[in-house]
Amino acid sequence: MLNRSTTRWKCRNAAGPEWIFSGCWWPRQRRPLESVRPYGGKYLQHIIDVRHLLAGEWVWDVLVTLNRSPAQYTELLATIQGCSGGDGWPGRQHRRLRDGTLNRTLRRLEQAELVESFKEKIFPYRTTYQLTEPAGELLESALPLVLWAGRHGALVSRVKERRRAEDGEDS
Repeated sequence: MLNRSTTRWKCRNAAGPEWIFSGCWWPRQRRPLESVRPYGGKYLQHIIDVRHLLAGEWVWDVLVTLNRSPAQYTELLATIQGCSGGDGWPGRQHRRLRDGTLNRTLRRLEQAELVESFKEKIFPYRTTYQLTEPAGELLESALPLVLWAGRHGALVSRVKERRRAEDGEDS
């Protein structure tokens, strides 16, 4: 039975209540913020905040790599370089992650409190990087976007092709 309110629908089933919000199912323990609607000013501001937190060409590469396990700097660099053969999108400035770029990206992510580093106190002095709890939640929260991109793969491919054509015309 669905009980509709202004911001959510409540659905009771055998497994317990689930929340439907903007067409998405939310598990019982993860209720959306009551004051944020997908058409309001707060929603837009939160989107802008997330965009600025995650700005940077290699930010997602670092977050996804560290989501597998904590890593030292050289492991992180090698893993990302091994996986970054090209994403198919035009306009990416650098096809290969460079040492200085990774260093700046890690500093920015540490400043944003999404990555933390631990320095060993004995020689050789190694630094290990790992995701913070909010970064893990962020990656988990991004799953619906990833699933959307998978469901709309044909649309994504068409947009890539159009952008490649536009870049070819501008050159």
